[in-house]
Amino acid sequence: MAITNSFYGYIMMLFAITIVVCVESQLITETSYNAIVSKDGTGNFNTIAGAILAAPDHSVKPFFIKIKKGTYEEYIRVEKKKINIVLIGEGMDNTIITGNRSFVDGNKTYDTATVGVLGNGFIAQDLTFRNNAGPIKHQAVALRIEADSVSFYKCRFDGYQDTLYAKKRRQFYRDCEIYGTVDFICGDATAVFQNCLIEARTPMARQYNTIIAQQRELESYKSGIVLQNCTIKATPDLKKSDVTTYLGRPWGTFSRTVIMESYIDDLIDPRGWVEWIESANKSSIIRRPYYLEYKNRGPGAVTKGHVTWASVTTDPNIASTFTVRNFINGDRWIPTNIPHYLDLS
Repeated sequence: MAITNSFYGYIMMLFAITIVVCVESQLITETSYNAIVSKDGTGNFNTIAGAILAAPDHSVKPFFIKIKKGTYEEYIRVEKKKINIVLIGEGMDNTIITGNRSFVDGNKTYDTATVGVLGNGFIAQDLTFRNNAGPIKHQAVALRIEADSVSFYKCRFDGYQDTLYAKKRRQFYRDCEIYGTVDFICGDATAVFQNCLIEARTPMARQYNTIIAQQRELESYKSGIVLQNCTIKATPDLKKSDVTTYLGRPWGTFSRTVIMESYIDDLIDPRGWVEWIESANKSSIIRRPYYLEYKNRGPGAVTKGHVTWASVTTDPNIASTFTVRNFINGDRWIPTNIPHYLDLS
């Protein structure tokens, strides 16, 4: 009987250990954040930069950082070795990362970014990236991205000139909002913006707005900026002004921009696009931009009167070249929990 009781007690001990392990495993699964940032002391970090610094280098797994509501006045740099960083806020109205560096204050455009990302696999959701330097400070970047396979979902990019510097490599934006004035979506990335709200606002006096300034310098480069099923409109303050707004201008020699299946309000000048004006001390560069419009709608989608060096097509085979599947190979890397469609809508 003593042996039997001992054996029974041993079995019960094993059973108890198994329950504890199962419960702990469940807790680990449910606690999906590796770090929590808050301004009220309820997280384990009080700065976003600190949480990113604590992430392992060259991690093959996503490192999830929860950022609680608040306005975080930080300048953040996600280094190349910090790959697969995931920032999740509590809504673009609630979680805001802000700075005010600008060109006028002595910074190069590259260095004005409130947030700069070099680490591949970066993801952000439910956040605002802001540069509040204002239009009189000229170039003032809210977010600069030069990493591959990066995704943004329900994020806001808030600034004036050069708000979103999509500098290079493959990028995807879904259900985001972008605000600015001059060249406020710029860079040489291979990027698709899907279902995004793009609003031009009032620039400095005697300036005109240009939404996109894509920087492709060689025809062999695969880069370009694509807007698909987006909404392009003016902010209320711009509607009350007489500021001219263009879809874009060619920063690079072979600048490439595609706007397709999007709604364009009546803010766009009848020419559609505008030339890049060189400084007086630079020799004239012959630019050969590739600008394409496909099945857009709205009062600003009328292409009659557009510049002759921009194209319009109704051919879905041509437009399909610039879908998520074909242009950025998004079927291979965009997370499945971020809504997206791979082809034409």
